[in-house]
Amino acid sequence: MRYSLEQFKPGEAWLVFRVDSLVQDQPVDIYLLIDVASTYVFGNIVVPGELPETKEITKLMRDAYKTKKSWPKKFFCPAQDPAEDLFRRHSEEKGISFEVAPLSYFERIIGPLKKSFSEHLYSPMASAGGFDYDTPPTGEQRISQAFIPDSYDLCPCASGLKYKFCCKPIFKEIVHAMTAAEEGHLKEALKWMDMAKSKIGETAEILCRYAIVYTFFDMIKANEYLEKCLLSAPHHPRANYVRGIDLKEKGDIQGAIKAYKTAIKNYPSTDRYHLNETWNNLGTAYYDLGEYSEAKAAWEKALVYLPEDPVAIDNLNNFIYDNPNIPKEIKGSQTIH
Repeated sequence: MRYSLEQFKPGEAWLVFRVDSLVQDQPVDIYLLIDVASTYVFGNIVVPGELPETKEITKLMRDAYKTKKSWPKKFFCPAQDPAEDLFRRHSEEKGISFEVAPLSYFERIIGPLKKSFSEHLYSPMASAGGFDYDTPPTGEQRISQAFIPDSYDLCPCASGLKYKFCCKPIFKEIVHAMTAAEEGHLKEALKWMDMAKSKIGETAEILCRYAIVYTFFDMIKANEYLEKCLLSAPHHPRANYVRGIDLKEKGDIQGAIKAYKTAIKNYPSTDRYHLNETWNNLGTAYYDLGEYSEAKAAWEKALVYLPEDPVAIDNLNNFIYDNPNIPKEIKGSQTIH
């Protein structure tokens, strides 16, 4: 289901939704309250901590009422938003019907607002995807969106903290460092990594990212950083994933499988992007050993996390479903289109 402006009359429904940004290099979440039909923005709440304060929601609702001179019939809130219960209580106290729906249902309405927001303030969530909001996103765009964790998901580094209060402050620096490394610019990549380290210290995630940077230039240094990371955090998921790649390239496929399984065990269940990536690699390792049932299961598991993933789809089609050398009892399915 996808909502559009034409489905609502001015003043009939309000929507609150959240985007992220940085204030003085610290991550914040910004709640925007809009009139659905006109996309008029009544106001916002900047949240540096866990949740908006009750008095801030009260003021935001009161200011919106002063603008419209009446309460709406419906108040929409994205499903599973941390502040859902707070907005529900404020709405129901005023006799407004409160409804929860996936934020993707409103992309046609809020897409242009998010795009405008990202043009003026740094916001990974608002800029993710970059698609035409009048059409559904492509599979590639959905994968791009899955790459960025939500502020309140558990951090992919497996610290047990929420992303907003762990590695999110260095998101920009890490992205720049990885891009520079991939493009062959070691000094620039290290500059960005040093900036990230100055923000949060020499954490396991920082050590792992230094290791990844050096994989493009110096494998001895890369392995030194990787060993240091795993010494401080043996179950760090990304470090184990990187170790798995290295072991497979060296011919130690069983060691690679063990490393990939450790990564899978420790990535948060919400980290669909990296879980998909690791299951894909695990499937390839099993396939190289001739363990085709395990390979098929791993690639199918990769699709559970990202159903649009072309890598997993191609692996299943080319190496399992359309492979004449695979026994029929293992195939058990048709080609995926």
